[in-house]
Amino acid sequence: MPLKVDDILEMLTAGEGQTVEFKADISQRSDTAGELIAFANTAGGTMLVGVTDDGQVIGVSDPDSAMNALANISRDNCRPALYPVIERVDINGMPVIAVRVDKRTGPPYENNSGQCYIRVGAAKQLASAQQRARMLQQSGLYHFDETPVAGTTLADLEREAFRKYFEKISQQPIEATGIPWEQLLEGTRVATTVEGAQCLTVSGLLIFGREPQRHMRQSRITAVRFLGNDSTADRLNPQELTGTLPQLVYQAGDYVKLYSGVYSQIEGFVRREWPFCPPEVLREIVVNAVAHRDYSIAGSQIRLFIFDNHLEVRSPGRLPNAMTLQSIRLYNHESRNPLLAQFLNRLGLMEEFGTGIPNVIRLMRAHNDTEPEFAIEGEEFVVRLFASGMA
Repeated sequence: MPLKVDDILEMLTAGEGQTVEFKADISQRSDTAGELIAFANTAGGTMLVGVTDDGQVIGVSDPDSAMNALANISRDNCRPALYPVIERVDINGMPVIAVRVDKRTGPPYENNSGQCYIRVGAAKQLASAQQRARMLQQSGLYHFDETPVAGTTLADLEREAFRKYFEKISQQPIEATGIPWEQLLEGTRVATTVEGAQCLTVSGLLIFGREPQRHMRQSRITAVRFLGNDSTADRLNPQELTGTLPQLVYQAGDYVKLYSGVYSQIEGFVRREWPFCPPEVLREIVVNAVAHRDYSIAGSQIRLFIFDNHLEVRSPGRLPNAMTLQSIRLYNHESRNPLLAQFLNRLGLMEEFGTGIPNVIRLMRAHNDTEPEFAIEGEEFVVRLFASGMA
């Protein structure tokens, strides 16, 4: 839908921000390309040409020439080429060019020099190596869970755990394959070779490693019972849960069982009791968190909070790829960590891909007639389960 004068006036009043940029002119092609790239790599946005930084409309002297130049910059100075919507809107008789850029759906954009920009507040900035890797991961071209973990060796592998896994899926003793351990570990992507030495992959360490948190501290779970309904309440026995991902799932279940309430109601002469949530719901939520969180965010761990009236699991990283808060309810599936998900599925901890969230919704409705809440808060995906005394 074309922009209207009121749309532009609203942007001018609000000022520059995450999705709006003012530009007096486009004489600096590389700078203009950088602004467009930053929008595409972040959340999309609109550039208004013919407007000063303080929001004063000065117009452009040759609108047709400016629109052609913007089309050329978008095509020739951006890789891959950008194809924004470019429109002319007259404000008080002065032509302003609006350039609307959609958020990328594929790999990150960069300029002809290989520089990749993102939008931070009202300014563009060069993306760090970690931010570029995260964008590649979101586009499905790069999977962090298959990357090597620096400092690990095969001595960090719990061989018996891998043996049990392999013999379960292959239905034969590991020695019967005739394949050397080193080759077997590479073939299953539990290990990889870097500069002639074998080390564990992220998935190999998190599923079969010894003390995974020694190398990836962010893979732990912080569990806290709050004596109230918000995080300002007193805390009861906060714990740092550590171990492999399967171990974390079971530890989280034990913690919730120990510190969540049981809700009851008298029916006739019989007291009926309901746990906070069915065990299979909690397992599904925690398994989803450990399977799909963004492990490239090194400073953040999964957080499990229990309150008097609800439970929440906060997982680092927004929804992967093109998933939305609406689509996760519809048996859609896109995994940020497909190798981790595969391991967890074969270990019997994950159901068929794409069924987890719809099952959680169905089970909570049947359990106590409540609906789970799903939200994106900052850089976390949050799931909240609510307590009720009525089934």
